[in-house]
Amino acid sequence: MQCTPDDATEDLRYQTVLLSLGVIAFGGLVATALHGLERWTHPISLVIPPLTVAAALGQFAYLFGRPGRTRQVIGLSLGWVSLIMLFPEYFFTLEAALSPDKQLIETLPPISSGLFLLTTGMIVFLRPRQLVRLSFLLWLVTAAPVVVYLLLHPLELQSPRGQDLMFALGPAMAVNICFVLFYTRLQDTLDRLALERIYLKESSERDVLTGVFNRRAGEQLLQALESRPDEPFGIILCDIDHFKRINDTHGHAQGDQVLREVASRFQAHLRQGDVLIRWGGEEFVVVVTGKGVDSLKVLAERLRQVIGGEPIGTVGRVTASFGVAQHRPAESRQDLFDRADQALYQAKNLGRNQVVWAGVTP
Repeated sequence: MQCTPDDATEDLRYQTVLLSLGVIAFGGLVATALHGLERWTHPISLVIPPLTVAAALGQFAYLFGRPGRTRQVIGLSLGWVSLIMLFPEYFFTLEAALSPDKQLIETLPPISSGLFLLTTGMIVFLRPRQLVRLSFLLWLVTAAPVVVYLLLHPLELQSPRGQDLMFALGPAMAVNICFVLFYTRLQDTLDRLALERIYLKESSERDVLTGVFNRRAGEQLLQALESRPDEPFGIILCDIDHFKRINDTHGHAQGDQVLREVASRFQAHLRQGDVLIRWGGEEFVVVVTGKGVDSLKVLAERLRQVIGGEPIGTVGRVTASFGVAQHRPAESRQDLFDRADQALYQAKNLGRNQVVWAGVTP
């Protein structure tokens, strides 16, 4: 079974989350070691890094054992990173506001880099619609306390660290949010183009009137089957009897209704794996692969009965003639269709509403 694009994306996301958790754990170890070498470290700085290591390694082990839980782990990871970034910020901002002998520019950990990394991570892991709301909310709750504090403490605002914080949490983050908005618009455009491409591909392979595969798609299928000699297959060629008379007597609208109804009845009685193709005009082809080719004539007979079993609208009872042929080794598609067409011609000569096998019946 081939891997679909969605499967490939999920696998890439899974691997990226594992790698990110490994990097977070390594960063926590480095921070723990650096704080351990300092003469004096705030208790928060001593607690958060090792907790981050434990959380990252725990989520890594959980996801490694349950690859299908990628989205849950993403939510937990983003929540934890947001917490370890916001808690120290609010704590040190409140501490500086309440303690005249403390300055925020001296005690606040480097949060701006963490904010940029977090929004970048959300671009990778979150859906575009979630991304815009969460990025803006994160920016607001992160920037608000520091910006308000600095505006109320002009001396700290005028310092190099204060100006750097104001710039990083203000204009720089605004530009980052613009990038997020651009990404979401771009992703929406790409999604729309992907849907249009699927629609166009589907339209190019489908008959507009009946909704079944058209001749172009049928020829591609038969070409693929012809290139696989180990895969047995056969065809059922069907032609609606006296279809020109139906159009002349009842009108082309009723003729179109007959074609749609015949295609619908076929689809309702075909087996899984059988492919129905409108070959042209009132002619249909059923391609049967695998072991089912041994019962081609039985299937064709059932389809013949299905068509003529119930009347179709104001047209009444409609019948069809069938030519059935099983593909022979090294036989070309043209030869296969020639045999089926000869069988169909014979069915019409015998009085129509019949099934004729091309060759010796298995």
